[in-house]
Amino acid sequence: MPIVIMKFGGSCLVNEKAFNRIYEITKLYKDSKKIYVASAFNGITDLLLKTAHSIREQGHSTVDKNIALIEKRHIDVIEQIIPEDTLNYRRAKDWIDTKLSALDDVLADIKEFGLEPYYVDYVTSFGEVLSTYILSEYLQCKGLDAVFIPANKIIITNDNYNNAYPLYDLTNNRIHDKIIPVLETDAKDFIFCITGFIGRNKIGYITTLGRGGSDYTATILARALFDVGKDKDIKVILWKDVDGLLAINPKYVPKSSVIKNIDYSEAKEIANFGAKVLHPKCLEALEKNKIPLEIRNFENPDEKSNFTRISEKTDIKEIKGVSAIEEATIITIISGSMVDIPGVLARIFKEMAKNGISVSLVSQSASEISTSFVIKAEDSQKAISALTNNKYFKDFFRIKYEDVAILNITGSKILENRTKTILFDALDKKGINVKAISQSFEELNLSLVINKNKLIEAIQVIHEELCEDVEIKNLS
Repeated sequence: MPIVIMKFGGSCLVNEKAFNRIYEITKLYKDSKKIYVASAFNGITDLLLKTAHSIREQGHSTVDKNIALIEKRHIDVIEQIIPEDTLNYRRAKDWIDTKLSALDDVLADIKEFGLEPYYVDYVTSFGEVLSTYILSEYLQCKGLDAVFIPANKIIITNDNYNNAYPLYDLTNNRIHDKIIPVLETDAKDFIFCITGFIGRNKIGYITTLGRGGSDYTATILARALFDVGKDKDIKVILWKDVDGLLAINPKYVPKSSVIKNIDYSEAKEIANFGAKVLHPKCLEALEKNKIPLEIRNFENPDEKSNFTRISEKTDIKEIKGVSAIEEATIITIISGSMVDIPGVLARIFKEMAKNGISVSLVSQSASEISTSFVIKAEDSQKAISALTNNKYFKDFFRIKYEDVAILNITGSKILENRTKTILFDALDKKGINVKAISQSFEELNLSLVINKNKLIEAIQVIHEELCEDVEIKNLS
């Protein structure tokens, strides 16, 4: 029997209509064993984080107000979705009271001792703990056999608070002991409701998984189940407020189509370059065992074809996506006197790392006279200052910089020389110059640095020349 792990984000947990849709989805997958992963309600994690950061300045009156807002959001939903005369209703309300009391205690500790990284993760974990418990009680009141499991009982991570990485050997042991015994019975009517976003380290402190954390939880669970369970027919479904991954952001090309089939490598490239629907780390948990992942629209759960499926299957004849980084800065370091001198790049990257600046693209002339690299526009002044104040670079190099945009074209088709010819011919016709280019060996993504004011025109001409046939095929 197949196992399906479904992640429901905050937009899937807003009111009675949304919860009833989860119930309808449950019926659609009645012949599968089910694990549900839930995010916090929309806005709750941000409110928790804001409260933790401001408690020393704002005092208890603001904290009490924020906790009251959190309580009201959850109680309002409970009153909409669970009948008042049920045990589930009483348990859900008692849970809110208990957890918010615990939250109040930890906020008092923060006021006294300061906001340590551990406290940040502990406070932000409350959103998922509240929402997922409510989901489990809702499903029970619908007559389903659901159980709440906080993910810190089963997902063990390293100590990197706010962006923790799972320790799979330890996590697999927990999954084997706590999930597999039930899942490998005839458990199609049994639903595990597991908190997204959170885990714990080896000494028991709550950790969180960073951006895309609830999606990541779902894929971590899928990998662990594959590793230790007998059932290998596993898939992950991420329920979103969009149809799937789009080939191009609709603000550039309004009628961009959904990418229906894409492999893991292509999907990671698209996710890394601006597709906020999915974080690339979610795919690393699935790729080794070829576990498929679907991105589906929560508003249209019985859609048969217009959704994204990420697996080992792809169409190598298609450009999968065109994305952009709108605000970037290219810095070029020039010197004829340092040719063949080892360690120049190392010095550049060390200076950037020392100042907490991430480098996203590097292009160097074969003569080594000039090296260009791209950073976020918001880091440009810090980067320029670091280089110009460094005696080594000030004495031997000329430093230039310019605000730019980065255009990314993803898909196996970009490896073909003919595709590159079409691409550069199209840009040339519009007078769009490429300032730098990056494509590593066997890379499925070609990155072009261009003038900011030419970005939209460049995307549209690439769409016309490389993507329209795909759009028409997908829409037909």
